[in-house]
Amino acid sequence: MKSTFIFSALILVLLSSCSKNQNSTDYAENSEYTLTEYTLASSKYHNTIEAELFELINNYRTDIGLNELVFENATYYYASLHTNYMISKKSTSHDNFSKRAEYISERLDADFVSENVARNYETIEDAFAAWLKNPGHKKNIEGEYNYSAISIIQSSNGDYYYTQIFVK
Repeated sequence: MKSTFIFSALILVLLSSCSKNQNSTDYAENSEYTLTEYTLASSKYHNTIEAELFELINNYRTDIGLNELVFENATYYYASLHTNYMISKKSTSHDNFSKRAEYISERLDADFVSENVARNYETIEDAFAAWLKNPGHKKNIEGEYNYSAISIIQSSNGDYYYTQIFVK
């Protein structure tokens, strides 16, 4: 079961990476980025821009007859870790996605975890529109998920980096 979960998550990750300036699917487990079982802190809420994109996605989902996603704070923690990692690397990636998915799955007893990433979109509307144009991202947004969290962080040079994690 776990191997099927990890394989399925890996396939989704390889199809789901986005940047305004590049379309990257550079997935790597052997990066400097590491997570441990002990990274259990979390945030109870997201910031205004994250909440606005979360609402935009939920409005889209309800408009097409899907359930609203519920904000999940442990997932937000892992999304934020990954967003900061992408900023440190100055590129979008799904590095260590299987580890993130495993930790989230263990904490939430989740059946499935997927992820969308992006960077260099000046507005949340632009990022959302780009996600909808990408088949992998759109599939995640329209997926049978219950929980989600979005991390949006602006780098020191002004670029916005986005990580959204979906959980079923």
